[in-house]
Amino acid sequence: MSGPEGPMIQGESAPMVRAEAPDLAAAFDTQATRIGAAVHRMSRAQLGPRLAQLLRDAGCKTVALAAEVARTAEIAQALDRAGLVVVPTPNLRPTQRADAGVSIARLGVAETASVLLHSTSEDRRVELCVDVHVVLLDAAALAPTLDSAFAVLRDIAAHPPAYASLVTGPSRSADIERQITIGVHGPRALHVLLLEDRP
Repeated sequence: MSGPEGPMIQGESAPMVRAEAPDLAAAFDTQATRIGAAVHRMSRAQLGPRLAQLLRDAGCKTVALAAEVARTAEIAQALDRAGLVVVPTPNLRPTQRADAGVSIARLGVAETASVLLHSTSEDRRVELCVDVHVVLLDAAALAPTLDSAFAVLRDIAAHPPAYASLVTGPSRSADIERQITIGVHGPRALHVLLLEDRP
């Protein structure tokens, strides 16, 4: 698989994990916990059932899928068996949201637990107009530092049109009385499904 930011928790900076150790997945997992995201490590064979269970446990009834996810038969079948209703992406609006959205990351950054999303305009709705955002990330696409992400961003910028987002944790805002609020301008929860075996 190929593939808003600010690692802030309750108004304080979360320390970055320096991913110099060989296990980038462990470093990514540790930093994700610090910024309020959740990482679920699994094989590709487990993806459909684990995704459906995660969405059920989160109380989701509707889900929107990025185009590449929607083309994955195993995921579509697992969501259908779980009774989840797939919402067409053109129907999504800030005032008309799906319970969950599923995207694919192009890159993960171990030191910040950020995921780099390279999206179409419709896929952007899957990332923003949902309450629970689930991102699929290939463990082989983990990089130790942000420098690697910027190199990929330059490549994306050279082939427009496209949208690129470096997402770090759930959506946070301090617009109101400088109090950190989760989920005002985007998802209130971020889950990364880390696929650890080869395709």
